[in-house]
Amino acid sequence: METSPSVDPVPARPEPAGLLPRLRPYARPVLIAGIVITVVAAVLLVVVMGLDAFNATVYSVGGKNISDATDEAQSLRDQFLGVKIGAIIGLVVGGLALIASIAVMYATRGLDADDEGDDLGYDELAGE
Repeated sequence: METSPSVDPVPARPEPAGLLPRLRPYARPVLIAGIVITVVAAVLLVVVMGLDAFNATVYSVGGKNISDATDEAQSLRDQFLGVKIGAIIGLVVGGLALIASIAVMYATRGLDADDEGDDLGYDELAGE
């Protein structure tokens, strides 16, 4: 009776260790969220700056100056202050999310867990 050594047909792939491979599944959703947050914050900031400039223009039509020390001018200058700060914070948070997710995706680019080595040619994809 002949015995043959037990051979595993598919060698086990070593499990990557460390923090970056564990963050890889979250990198793409964080990238998408970072893009959305950054774009929305940028559009919001542009709109608010346009409204602020429009208010300053309308206020100055009557011969007044937006940089006067009056309470009315001060209230017009501070009208959109909270939204401006929020939009700038949104830009920073979205930019950090973009940078972090791109860095994780780049650092783990060779560790694609979905790739099982099944490369399909044109004929298989076309159904021929």
